[in-house]
Amino acid sequence: MIVLGRYSMEKLIEMFRCEGCGSIVSYFGFVRSQVGGKKVKVMMCETGDNTRNLLEKIEIDIRKLYPVKDVLLYHSTGRLKVGDLVAAVLVCTVHRKEGFDACRYGIDEIKKREPVKRIDVYEE
Repeated sequence: MIVLGRYSMEKLIEMFRCEGCGSIVSYFGFVRSQVGGKKVKVMMCETGDNTRNLLEKIEIDIRKLYPVKDVLLYHSTGRLKVGDLVAAVLVCTVHRKEGFDACRYGIDEIKKREPVKRIDVYEE
């Protein structure tokens, strides 16, 4: 499942109910207060024509590489302030090891493939 927009952790967890699995592993990333010693004012998250397609490819790769029952990949869009949720990965698996591996792969690929353009705006 691919989710774009503005959702809370709680809403994403509510959306992701996996019956009969042994584990749900999740990663939630937030806007940091500082990057490279600079104080962050806001983060802008901009989608492009290929955003959903890139996230779908990551989901397909997770399903091919790991024995997951379900996957949710999330990225916020728009103007975010410090502490706001930026990205999330939730995976449902029978065993926790595969869940942790799949979750790490998911967030690492989101960072690597950059389906959403992130722009940090710093305080002066």
